[in-house]
Amino acid sequence: MAINTTKINLSNELKIEIALEKIWDERYKEEEPIAPIFSNELYKNSITYLCLNPSLPPALRSSAKRGNHPDFPYPMVDWKLEKAAYPFFNKFYDLGKKFHPWTVMDLLYERDSSQKNLELKYNRKTISTTDKSFLLQQIRLTFKILKALNPPLVVLSNSFANKLIHEHLNALDIRQEIPSSENNYIYRLNGIPFITNESSYMGSRFLQKNKLRIKKLTVEIDRILTLVKQ
Repeated sequence: MAINTTKINLSNELKIEIALEKIWDERYKEEEPIAPIFSNELYKNSITYLCLNPSLPPALRSSAKRGNHPDFPYPMVDWKLEKAAYPFFNKFYDLGKKFHPWTVMDLLYERDSSQKNLELKYNRKTISTTDKSFLLQQIRLTFKILKALNPPLVVLSNSFANKLIHEHLNALDIRQEIPSSENNYIYRLNGIPFITNESSYMGSRFLQKNKLRIKKLTVEIDRILTLVKQ
């Protein structure tokens, strides 16, 4: 039986725009923050690469939409295209030559091109109560989307995204399944297979072309996909 890899419209089917506006309202109230943004369409039943957050180059910061209502969704990164529209996505297209269908989404919806800013904001030792609530609400929304996507595998493609999830597993009420002989050594969160270690290099510009790391990730993706299809 063919796998249903149709697209899901996040606004129509999951009301993501409404959810994000509520999250931003609670965090910023009467302020004028940079509006959240997301990809409105994602593929279901596909390998899902989970990155950190949408980029916002400094040159575009002054012109970025402000307010609590989400900005117009950005185009979906479509695995069916011949090549990536932006160099950042090349790594997914390269892996996609062997593993497809696939889709890409972000853990967070706040725009910033500096990961250091987010690392400072969400430092576990210094994070404010308000920012922690804001962070957790964004991650909960992402896991709601992942449930709807039903991916055979999630590849965590940024080490800080990985850290944010695992520092707050209890607060997020995420069910963690440790690899063991009973589950074919597949790591799962809320029942979904996840790769976290072998993919940690993907958020680094300096390691993206490392052949040894790419090979290790390729082997692990192949191993897990083979097992979950059995």
